[in-house]
Amino acid sequence: MIPELIGATGLVLAAIITGTFRTMRRENDAAHGEAITKLDDIATTVHEIDDQLDDMAAWQEKHQELHDRTVRTPR
Repeated sequence: MIPELIGATGLVLAAIITGTFRTMRRENDAAHGEAITKLDDIATTVHEIDDQLDDMAAWQEKHQELHDRTVRTPR
């Protein structure tokens, strides 16, 4: 009778521990999903800023060419 009681208690504890780990894993998976979404948003924003900086650099280069021509052209 005692060995059966110990075995049953072990099974109950194993079920409780398994359930706890499954719950923790679901919560962890949800947190990872949220983190990935935020990182994707950040990556999108960084790419947009990069594109804007490229546009600004091109504009500044053309604008500087205008100044350079003005300096070389006698008045």
